Amino acid sequence: MKKRRISDESLSRIIKYLAIIILGFGIILLAIQFSDFWNWIFRAIKSVIIPISLAYFSALIIFPLIKYLEKKGVGPRGFSLGLVFVLTVGLIFAVFYFLTPLIINEIQNFFTDDYPVIVDYINNDLRNEFLFGADLYDKIIAYFNETNLIADTVDSFVPKLITSLTSMLLPLFTALALLPILLIFYLNDYEVIAERIRSIIPPKYEKNVAELSSRLNQTVGAYLRGQLILMVVLGSVATIAYKLIGLKYYFFFGFLVGVTNIIPYFGMLIAAVPPIVYTFIATSGPGPLLVLLVNVVMQFIEGNIFQPLIMSHQLSLHPIIIIISILFFGSLFGAIGVIFASPIAASIKVIYRFFTDLKKEKLKNSTTEATSS
Repeated sequence: MKKRRISDESLSRIIKYLAIIILGFGIILLAIQFSDFWNWIFRAIKSVIIPISLAYFSALIIFPLIKYLEKKGVGPRGFSLGLVFVLTVGLIFAVFYFLTPLIINEIQNFFTDDYPVIVDYINNDLRNEFLFGADLYDKIIAYFNETNLIADTVDSFVPKLITSLTSMLLPLFTALALLPILLIFYLNDYEVIAERIRSIIPPKYEKNVAELSSRLNQTVGAYLRGQLILMVVLGSVATIAYKLIGLKYYFFFGFLVGVTNIIPYFGMLIAAVPPIVYTFIATSGPGPLLVLLVNVVMQFIEGNIFQPLIMSHQLSLHPIIIIISILFFGSLFGAIGVIFASPIAASIKVIYRFFTDLKKEKLKNSTTEATSS
């Protein structure tokens, strides 16, 4: 039987692919050797991306109000921008001025009235209510005391916690400190910056880029404004619901619901844990089952009433996509990545939809041309 020979064209193609694979592995190995350098580059890029992204998303929320004032004759741009900026800062200051004393007061009352009760419960009542019996509880406590497991764990955990919190919160505080400056310049020259960005785009892509930018600004901006409204509404509803069932520190727990709702799906779960744990230990007030029921009802109302009503189904993201986004961007950018995982995912979906629509339009045009010819 005659053997089949490999053609010169096939052989050259195989050699080319092997060379690409070897070159790829070489680049990867080289990158591993200079991992510290690439980590430094990544940290530098991240330090720039975080405040710019924060300014961009904030501008999507604020800029429509500036345009509305200009349409009503409030101008020039510097005046309308200054007016909106003063109103925004005033609103934030008013919220902190009125809410902070209430929250601080409830925290002080907690440490004065309930913290000793919780400590006493852990030291005494928890032993009697232990699921596997008091004898096993005593053995576990004795083991912990003999091995200094808790003390050693705390000694090793606290420095790591402080380091991780510093690494997460420092970029956040830096971005928040730079945000007002970046935002003022960005909003003042909003159209100019957009025009400069479009000027570097090749002319044949300029129309598509302008359309994509418009979709991003409208859809993601509406998503962010809706999410902000949703946080306020859910925080208010939770505060009222907790007060109605007689939960102590209802204001702090309701505020926690509103703040954590910035993290989709996980936010409500995180906010539900502290009041449930508190009511489990507290001697007065509603039981943990009632608090759990209230949170389940709020989760249902949020998903079936507030979300469709406020967000208007403008950009429905599948829960799996949001969870993956939170995990991925959280690992990349820390706390900022967790907070802005949803708008980033929303931006990616807008881009995907745009290119899908563009592809359909090209296919439709080519079909029409073929039919007409």
